[in-house]
Amino acid sequence: MEVMKLSLNLQYCEIPAGCESFGELVQYMEEQGIPADEAITRIIVDGHAVDTQTELDMSARPLGEFGIIEFYSARTLDLAHQSLQDATSLLPALQANLPEVARKLRGGDTRDGLLMFDRCLEIISHYVGLVNTMEGIYRRIDPSFRLLPSADAPTDDNETDFDMEKLNPNPDNELLTFASIENLRQKLLSVEQAQGNGDGLLLADLIEYEILPIVNIWNEELPALNGRVQRENAKA
Repeated sequence: MEVMKLSLNLQYCEIPAGCESFGELVQYMEEQGIPADEAITRIIVDGHAVDTQTELDMSARPLGEFGIIEFYSARTLDLAHQSLQDATSLLPALQANLPEVARKLRGGDTRDGLLMFDRCLEIISHYVGLVNTMEGIYRRIDPSFRLLPSADAPTDDNETDFDMEKLNPNPDNELLTFASIENLRQKLLSVEQAQGNGDGLLLADLIEYEILPIVNIWNEELPALNGRVQRENAKA
């Protein structure tokens, strides 16, 4: 019987002792198989990419059922930087779409409004997860990560093209993005309650007057946050 093959970033490696199922192998690779400063970005099983649901479905299957399992990883710092680059297009689109959602809900176009809002919530959830992950990573490197990089001079490798006055920082000179995410949780509870009650008008008001201002902060501070991440990546 042909033995299953395992590779990490196109390099073949030994199948770890004690791993008998697909789920055990994934857990091992996440905890011990890749460097501590990296994250798994992709898993391919016998030529097919594995998404989150498929990974759960395959968890209990024995490794002997597979021909080759390929893992790919990347530095967490690089992933955070790339995700911020993606946000430069996602956040402006979100900022434009939320008022349209509110308009549809007030106009009685509830079905399309809610569908559009679901897509907005996916972006919001993604960005919240990104910021929380970055804070966990970078504050271990630099405890001042939350602060605006106002004292740092821009370089060719580190653009800081943003208007500091527009950001209206708090007295501690902290990026408002972090506090806004902490505040967002309560706003989303109100949103969930309005949706559960079928109150489209209240939901429209919450989107326009509670959620949109937070997204505006994210969009305004994104260049500053990106500059901070680029600085930390350059040090790492």
